[in-house]
Amino acid sequence: MRSERLLHSEDYRTTIAKRCRSDDQLFTVYAARRPTGDARLGITVSRRVSTKAVRRNRLKRRVRESFRYHKQPLTGLDLVVVARQQANETGRLQVDRSLLGHWVRVREKCGK
Repeated sequence: MRSERLLHSEDYRTTIAKRCRSDDQLFTVYAARRPTGDARLGITVSRRVSTKAVRRNRLKRRVRESFRYHKQPLTGLDLVVVARQQANETGRLQVDRSLLGHWVRVREKCGK
């Protein structure tokens, strides 16, 4: 849904500038509080992760799917997910576990 996405580069910049983040081998997730509203998601998967657009798009779909299932506790946060090269070489189960861990950490760290 359009209202659940970060649409402008300024939104990405302000979220990353807040420096509230969660890191692991697969992803870096930045978060920033919003005064009201649902959680919004921005995804960055560069060509360094994969030169194949099909693989980059598949990874984005996995991130969006995980966000859809776990967005309720993330209400009031803007999130930017930056994929790392290792994410492209990892199976679906590990990607899902990684993202779930990020959602929990970001909620605890940044959602106060």
